[in-house]
Amino acid sequence: MKHLTYLIIFLVIAGILYATISSGAVKNLSSETTNKKIRILIVPGHEPNDGGAIYKGVKERDLNLELSNQIRNILASTTDAEIILARDEDGWNIDLDTYVKNNETQIMDWVFDLKEKMLTKIDSGEMIKINPGMKHNVATSSAVLYLYGTNKWANENRIDLILHVHFNNNPKWNGKPNYRGYCMYVPEKQYNNATSSKIFADYLNEEISKIQYASNMPQEKDLIIESQELIAIGTYDTLNVPSVVVEYAYIYEPMMVDATRRKNFIEKSASSTATAILNYLKK
Repeated sequence: MKHLTYLIIFLVIAGILYATISSGAVKNLSSETTNKKIRILIVPGHEPNDGGAIYKGVKERDLNLELSNQIRNILASTTDAEIILARDEDGWNIDLDTYVKNNETQIMDWVFDLKEKMLTKIDSGEMIKINPGMKHNVATSSAVLYLYGTNKWANENRIDLILHVHFNNNPKWNGKPNYRGYCMYVPEKQYNNATSSKIFADYLNEEISKIQYASNMPQEKDLIIESQELIAIGTYDTLNVPSVVVEYAYIYEPMMVDATRRKNFIEKSASSTATAILNYLKK
């Protein structure tokens, strides 16, 4: 009888200890998962001191940074996600810049390997090459390196979402600027990040359409345009995460030329974009 009593006491104590340890382990695991913040990379288009459209002294790359800063500030105050800018007023993000400079050869070798794999898929019929409906400016070798480097860095540093911020430009027709409105670019549907990027673009489109006209340029009629060519969204499958390039307006539109109206439009664009990102994260 005495042995039976001891056995019962032992089992009760063991059960309490097991429950305590188990609940603690679950609590720690849950806490670890909860504390893993969403990481959002915002890329102000073009290099810190080069590239982008210029119209009447207004530089697109400066507008890209101004809008990116405002999006970052809104998100920082409304979500606990980690918001990272690829560049700021002082130049490239120090972590990204160091990574690219220290891994230039590895980055371009990586791109070459992925390009070869994709060409093999195209030759075998496993993938279809889509001819671009829109011609884009040829990037400098430095810009190409940093765009691919950004993709590789994002893949390796647990970035969950990428937004590239741009303003559009187009050669004049009959001596005058001739287009207006916004559009965005997403990876072509055969790319591994195509589905998630399109979902993100749909949220952006829903909000930006409330403040800006859709582009009236014929090649941008789809508004959310699939592309195999743009490095920023992962050409050659160089990105594993959703990425969207947004062209918020043509740089020569009236509200972009007038300083007061431009300030107002950038504020509205920042608010709309931040709302879209928050809605995307909630879903």
